[in-house]
Amino acid sequence: MILRGVGRRYGLRGPWVLRGLDLDLPVHTLVRVEGGNGAGKSTLLRLLAGVDAPTEGRVTGRPRTAYVPERFPAALPFTAAGYLVHLGRVHGLPATEAAAGAEEWLARFGAAEHARTPLAELSKGTSQKVALAQALLAEPDLLVLDEAWTGLDSAARGELDRAVAEQVARGATVVYVDHDPRRLEGSADAVYRLEGRTLVAARATPPRDPGPRVRIEATGRVPAALPPGLPGAPEVEYHAGNPAEVRFTTTAAHSDRLLHALVTARPPWHITGLAQVPAPAPASVTAASDRVAVQPMTAPAPDPDPGPGTAAAPAPDRVSGPARATRPPVRVTVALMRYQAALLARSQRWLAPLLLYVAALGIGVRAGQPLLDSLGYSAAVLLPVTAWIVRLCVAQEPPAARAVTASAAGPSRAHRASLLTGLGCALALGAAGAGTVLLISDPVSTHHTVAVPLLPAASAGLLAILCCALVGAAVGALCARPLLHRDGWSLVATVLGALLALVTDGSPAKAAVTGLVSGSLTGTVRVPLLPSAAAVVVAVTVAAVTSRIAALRE
Repeated sequence: MILRGVGRRYGLRGPWVLRGLDLDLPVHTLVRVEGGNGAGKSTLLRLLAGVDAPTEGRVTGRPRTAYVPERFPAALPFTAAGYLVHLGRVHGLPATEAAAGAEEWLARFGAAEHARTPLAELSKGTSQKVALAQALLAEPDLLVLDEAWTGLDSAARGELDRAVAEQVARGATVVYVDHDPRRLEGSADAVYRLEGRTLVAARATPPRDPGPRVRIEATGRVPAALPPGLPGAPEVEYHAGNPAEVRFTTTAAHSDRLLHALVTARPPWHITGLAQVPAPAPASVTAASDRVAVQPMTAPAPDPDPGPGTAAAPAPDRVSGPARATRPPVRVTVALMRYQAALLARSQRWLAPLLLYVAALGIGVRAGQPLLDSLGYSAAVLLPVTAWIVRLCVAQEPPAARAVTASAAGPSRAHRASLLTGLGCALALGAAGAGTVLLISDPVSTHHTVAVPLLPAASAGLLAILCCALVGAAVGALCARPLLHRDGWSLVATVLGALLALVTDGSPAKAAVTGLVSGSLTGTVRVPLLPSAAAVVVAVTVAAVTSRIAALRE
């Protein structure tokens, strides 16, 4: 990972916090960052973790990253294990592997008995152990620790020291800040100090020798499907003559876990050979002429969301070492949406907009009323409700928790996932409302003189609901962070924006609702195809703009 001419302002136009930073982060390196209070250490670590994007300059070769903030919030409606499973999935792990990793790291930090304890009931030290577990269970290529030892007991601090050594030994790069000058004293390969908004090399040494590795030869069933998430991200080679024979090469620290994963896999692998090798072989070169090297387990994983000012292509010999297979973007987005939906459901913030929607339908929709009028009314009511729900989803995470999520998946993708979650919840609510209207309303015109065809009317109503939900999502996105941070201004803007979207000429939502109401006068069904297409364009544009700003401005 390389930083060139990187600078960062407070906000979009505020004073410079950092400027003119140049930094190379080799693989297999422990880096300490020093500096006085207010020097910008946390800002630098957020830039390295991908939580923020630089105001100027470039960041290239961003690897898979995990971040531990200085203060991890307890105000999350999950148990410790439940939160870790969600974050493990956001990091790209299967649910079973995330659960196993959560159990292992909580046990290592002496917090196993708190796995089923709600985060809000944990002490500061135990909350910090959860923050460490979410970063370490992912086995990232870049681990960023911002005062991560703060609040830990002596046993947990020693365990974190060992965990850092293990991460470096397997090929990761660890960058840390700590107020104790003796923290990992003598272990750091490079020490940098922030002075006058820039970075000065206090001490730098060549990357350490990775040391010996262990080579495991095993036989599986044909075809030899690799178990998911093998520990240590081993190099994998298939035998050219027998595809069931596979050679795994990993660090000595991960060899026992890799052996256990192979023999306990379903179906299990048969171990045929075990040997120690002095140094890692190049990933594209085989050790014998009868083997064909493959790299699905060692290929560098590109940044899932590079963000502004970031180039995704990794630089040679930088932080892009042994890594898991590239995470499919759709799978990461689904994991983020699952996390956001669980956060919304458990927090019960959904209750107020739901009651508003139900009350509005109860007042404005009656049995026997004209169908198109009722569908138009239910679509119009859904717009401000959608804006409210989206605003809740965007702002529901505490800042430190949001930084952890942004580091794991990228700030832009995390923001888009929150928008999609809010839109999905609103669409489900709107579909339920439309179903109720279809059941109790009469398929007739306003004056009960003309029969209205039910299927076209239902199609028109559902499209109007989709149109209003999309416009409402755009209003909610524009009236929340990263554009508006103060709750008071955000609430006022949401109310005014929803009102304007319903009454302003040219608004897709007004066009769709007006088409239903005016069609009810004559009994003519007007399917709002053009307003729906316009609403899609508006929603996609707003989502793209706000997601990009989310990486620039917290």
